[in-house]
Parts: sequence; structure tokens; C-alpha cells
Amino acid sequence: MSEEPLLSVRDLKKHYTSSRGGLFSRETTRVRAVDGVSFDVYPGEALGLVGESGCGKSTTASSMLRLTEPTSGEVIFNGGGRGGAVRNDDGTHPNDVTRFDRQELKAFRRDAQLIFQDPTSSFDPRMSVGASVGELPLVHGMKDPERRRAIVEDLLERVGLSAEDYDRYPHEFSGGEKQRLALARALVLNPELLVADEPVSALDVSIQADILALIDDLRTAFGLSVLFISHDISVVRELCDRTAVMYLGEIVEIGPTEAVFENPQHPYTEALLSAVPTPDPRSRGDHIQLTGSVPSPSDPPSGCRFHTRCHRVIQPEGVDLDQSVWRRLLDFRERVVAGDIDAESVRERLRADVEAHGGADASTERAAANDGGEVRTDADDAARVRAAYDLPATLSDPTAERAVADAVAALLAGEDDRAAAGLADAFTTPCAETVPEFTDHGAGHRAACIRHRPDYDGFDAG
Repeated sequence: MSEEPLLSVRDLKKHYTSSRGGLFSRETTRVRAVDGVSFDVYPGEALGLVGESGCGKSTTASSMLRLTEPTSGEVIFNGGGRGGAVRNDDGTHPNDVTRFDRQELKAFRRDAQLIFQDPTSSFDPRMSVGASVGELPLVHGMKDPERRRAIVEDLLERVGLSAEDYDRYPHEFSGGEKQRLALARALVLNPELLVADEPVSALDVSIQADILALIDDLRTAFGLSVLFISHDISVVRELCDRTAVMYLGEIVEIGPTEAVFENPQHPYTEALLSAVPTPDPRSRGDHIQLTGSVPSPSDPPSGCRFHTRCHRVIQPEGVDLDQSVWRRLLDFRERVVAGDIDAESVRERLRADVEAHGGADASTERAAANDGGEVRTDADDAARVRAAYDLPATLSDPTAERAVADAVAALLAGEDDRAAAGLADAFTTPCAETVPEFTDHGAGHRAACIRHRPDYDGFDAG
């Protein structure tokens, strides 16, 4: 797009400090809730910001609007007659919201409004909805009560309610009606930017479509730009012109919505799209099952933050395994290195397996074997461990096979550190060593995945 963005967010960060421990052993950690997010919102467009719960979407919105103070970055707002401004001699921008004083911030919040997931919590139950919707014009200097009432009644009708609803109270409205009221209140100052944070996720499915259609109609009628935040990627597709996909505090893919949906370039986007149900029972698709849980933002993985769950994670040079096997090996390595799998947990799994199938572990059977009968060996226990943790009985790659066999033997021998060190050394991936940069896929479609770098181009980890 050649026109000036209404909003430009550049390298926005919001880090929190978290303390734990006792009085004399307190540790302070930094939680990277938002860690270098950049995007533009253009006049009249709807940009979707999508990702799993906890990825930093809502924190991005609150930091951008300075409801919480960002740690660093720029939020350049060119609305409110500020368009065409150039940078100051010191490199700062006069339209940078993060540098606004109190008066400038008040003016900005007139032009940028936010609606929340739960409209009930944002209405005072002791005030009529008309008074609540009309409160913002009063705060911004509109003293004439008749004029305020006329504006509010007009907005109530434009969001699908009635002017007669002015004197009713919040408890008299359904969830969908309250969200309509929230939209009326957000629009009462005639803003240029609307930030909608999960506005339909708390509503019944039957009502969601109506609210989405209303937001789209209001966008056209008022010439609004919309930043639409949702964990539901199918909802974003219905409303948004462009889509940004967020994972663990970072944007990993952004582009025109149809391009992102029809030709996703980041494995995380692929996984999100594969989980969207299809109405055609004949079309099952290939659902991508992400392994593990989202890492903590206080200790994000090195390199690409998605590599600990990625189904396309790159194998190192010289290794050629089935991709699903490679993913399982990395999961096993991660759990052993983290201490989630250790000698004690392995012994517990073996005991559970023995109880389920009868018999004793190998060492007990050897000690009790005095009648020449069949005795289970350490190899039997090793096979049970591999099966318990979803590892193949043997690997086609000899080097990888030796590493797994040695690690399992070390765990059975109670040598957790040796098992962890061996796996960490044997199973590495470029995805953990390189922070991916964005690559261009045409028409403003960009993704941050090292598979698209020239030195990895053509690597098929499907």
C-alpha cells in the first residue's frame, strides 16, 4: 500500500519482571510478553491479530494504547490531523504515542477506542446504558445533555438497538446486546481506530456472525480502521483484509488474509489452519497435531521460538529421518534435558508397565532366575522405555540410533546427566541456532522461517 498508515507499530516490547523465592533467595525473571512486534494498520482496513491464548495479543493492544506502559518501541499514530509529520532531528517521531504527554494522550484516546471480550464488566450496573455510552463525550467536554442524548440515541439505533433503550440498565440486556452497546460507546467520539479484543469469543455461535457483520458494516459507515484480535483464525478470515499471526510474543507471518490462508508460509500458521473444522464431511484434511505446550515467555527457546513444537523443524546436515520420527526425537531430547524424563520417571513407567502386563523388571528377574527359565534383559527394558516414550524400536540413521540407545541405557543406569548431554549433543537443529528473519512472498506477504532462506530453500520437512 502506498498511502500513509493510520498506525505504525515498530519493534514494540512489553516485558514484565516476576519475582519468586524466599526473602533471602529471591529470583527476578523477565517475562517477554510482547517482544519486538511490528505492523501497520491502514485507513479503512481491518487487520487481524491471531494466535493461541497467551501469545501476547491483548498485551500488544494494551501497550499500543498505553493502557499499560510499553517497555520500548514506537507506536506512530497519524490520525487526528497528524498525517504527514516527519521525524525530529533526534530521530524521534512527533506522532509516537509512547512519547505523548497527558494532553496528547487524551486526544489520542479520543481517536482510538477499545472494545473488550466481556462487555458486562465494562458497564456500571448502577448507570443507565445511555448514561454509560454518553460518559465519554462528557469527559471530553460536551456539556450539553440534550446533544449527548441525541448522539447516543442515534448510535443505539445504528448498532441495532432502539433509542428507547437509553434509560434501561445493563442487566436488562443479553450478551450480544451488551456487545452492541459496547460498540456504540466505542463509536460515540467518532474515532478513527477501533481495537476489538476478542469481541465475540464470549458470545453464542449464533450471535457471533451478527456482531461480526455489524462491526464490518460500522467500519464502512464510519470509515474506521480496525485491529481485530482473536484466537479463532476462522473469525479473522470473515472480517479482516490482512492477517498477522502471533506466537510467543512475536509476529511470525503477516499478509493479505487470502494469501495467508491459501498459501501459509510459516508452520505455525499451517497448524492453526489445519485445526479449523470444515463443513464438508468428505474433506477431512490433514490435521497437524502440535506437540508439547507453549514455552514460558520468561524463558523462550533460542532461535525460532516455535521450533520446540514445529512439525517442519529442520534436520541437521547428515541426518535423514522421517520427519515425524525427527519431531519425536526432539521432543524426547527436550524432556530429558528439562528433567521431565529422568531415571526415576523411567523406573516408574517400567513398574507401571510390569504391573499392567505381569512380571518384574529385568534386574529382579535376573536375581530370581534359578530355574533356567526365560529372563527379561536390559534390552527388554530399553525396548519398553522406547515404546513408552513413542520412540521407534530402531532408527534408520546409525548415528541417531546410537545416541538414543546410549541415552536410554544411561537413564536405566540412573545417569540422567549423561543421557541429557548425549541427546543435546546428538540432536541439534538449525532452527534452534538461528533467529529467522522475514522473507517476502509477494504482495506484502511475509513470514519468519529459516526454511525460506536460500541455504535451506528446497528443504521439505512435510
